[in-house]
Amino acid sequence: MEVHHHSHHPKKWNEYITEFLMLFLAVTLGFLAENIREHQVVVERKNQNLEAMVLDLKKDSATLEDLTKFYTTGLKNLEDMKYASLLHQNGKISKNDYVDFIIQKFDSLSVGIGFFQNNSAYKNLIATGGLSVIKSGIIKKLISEYYEEFGIKLADNNHLIDQDLNEYIGKTSIFGVGIKQDSSNKITKIPNKELIEDFKNNADFQKSILNPTFRMYTHKFEFRCGYFLFVLTTCKEMNKKLLKEFEKRDY
Repeated sequence: MEVHHHSHHPKKWNEYITEFLMLFLAVTLGFLAENIREHQVVVERKNQNLEAMVLDLKKDSATLEDLTKFYTTGLKNLEDMKYASLLHQNGKISKNDYVDFIIQKFDSLSVGIGFFQNNSAYKNLIATGGLSVIKSGIIKKLISEYYEEFGIKLADNNHLIDQDLNEYIGKTSIFGVGIKQDSSNKITKIPNKELIEDFKNNADFQKSILNPTFRMYTHKFEFRCGYFLFVLTTCKEMNKKLLKEFEKRDY
C-alpha cells in the first residue's frame, strides 16, 4: 500500500511579518480601547464632580453673603463701642447709659464666626483625577486659587479670628458673640432678659468696660474683624467668578 507524506513548506518572511503586524495591531487597539474607556470614565466623573461643585459653591455663596453682612454691621458696632467709651470717659454720657449701650451693641454683635468652604466635591475631583481633564484653563486656575491658595488663607484667618475673639472676651470680661439665645437650646436656662440684667449689675463686667483699656482691646479686635471681612469679600468675589465660568458649561 502506498503511503502519502504531507510536505511542510516553510513560511515566507512576509507571512511572519503579516502575523506580527496583525498581533501588534490587535494588542494596540485593545490598549487604546481600554485607555479610551478609562478616559471616558474619568471625564464622566469629572462632570459629576463639577456639577456637585456648583452646588457647593452656591452654598458657600449664601454663607458668604450672610457673613459679610454680619461683619460689616459688627465693625460699625465695635467702632460705636469705642466712641461710647471715649464719650463716657469725657463725661458726655452717664455710666448707666454707657453700660446699657455696650450691652445692646454686644447683644447683636455677630462676629468671630469663621468661614469653612464646602469642599467635598473638590476633594472627589482631585481623588478621581478629574482636575487634569478639565478643558477650560480659566476654570482650572480658579478652582486651584479658590480651594488651594485661598483655602489655606481662610484656614489661617479662621484660627486667628477665633483666637482674637477668645482673647477679647478674656481681656474685657465681655459676654462673647451676642447673648441672644436659641429657644431650642435645652442647656441654657437663664432667659435673655435676665442674663442682660445679670451682666449690667456685675462689678467685674462694669470694671472691664469702664477701663480705658477697653477701647484698646476693642480696637485690636476690630482690626482683626476688618481684615477678616476683607478675606470674606475676596472669597466672595472668587466664588462669583467661578460660578460665572461654570455657567458657560465649557469644562
